Amino acid sequence: MARHFELSEPPAGLAGELGRGGDRVERLLHGFCEATRPSTAPGFTSPAPARPATRFTVVLDRDTAAATMDLVDPGWLADLDQRRAAARARLLEAGREDQLELAEHVAMLVATPRLDPADPEDAEARAVSGALLWLIGTVVAGALAGGDDGEDEDGTLAELADLLESGWWPIGRVNGRFLITPYTAARGEPRD
Repeated sequence: MARHFELSEPPAGLAGELGRGGDRVERLLHGFCEATRPSTAPGFTSPAPARPATRFTVVLDRDTAAATMDLVDPGWLADLDQRRAAARARLLEAGREDQLELAEHVAMLVATPRLDPADPEDAEARAVSGALLWLIGTVVAGALAGGDDGEDEDGTLAELADLLESGWWPIGRVNGRFLITPYTAARGEPRD
């Protein structure tokens, strides 16, 4: 298994090293990298992603996005945690421990620096960053266990992967609504 110590993009040939489901993991990570790439012009950040389906409620204010973390339905989080555990168990049972480890390793290497808070002292932004890293790890395990199309049983993890790939942080279910926000809220980037 390849070991990397610093990456700004997923390495060439990652999908092949990951085996079945690797194409979905690689597509997710490339989309995430593109969505979090800041503009080269000073003072600019990544543009807001295109709005997805109307069934999501978009939160644009970073303080509101961070504050809603404490309000996310614990049942929704527990369900994601069970999905992650089930995906990991399927991969381990199939003898794919090395592929899982590589996928998670690369995901954390490319995601962590992109999610570092703009202000290192911003505790809310750090909490949001941690939540997003956990979600990325969950989605990566699900995509790898889901096979060639990256689908899980009912498409939940695949839908989260699509949001992450498109520049959205799926905050979660809050009071019956599914909240999402652009990555800029996760980083705690300066307000306009």
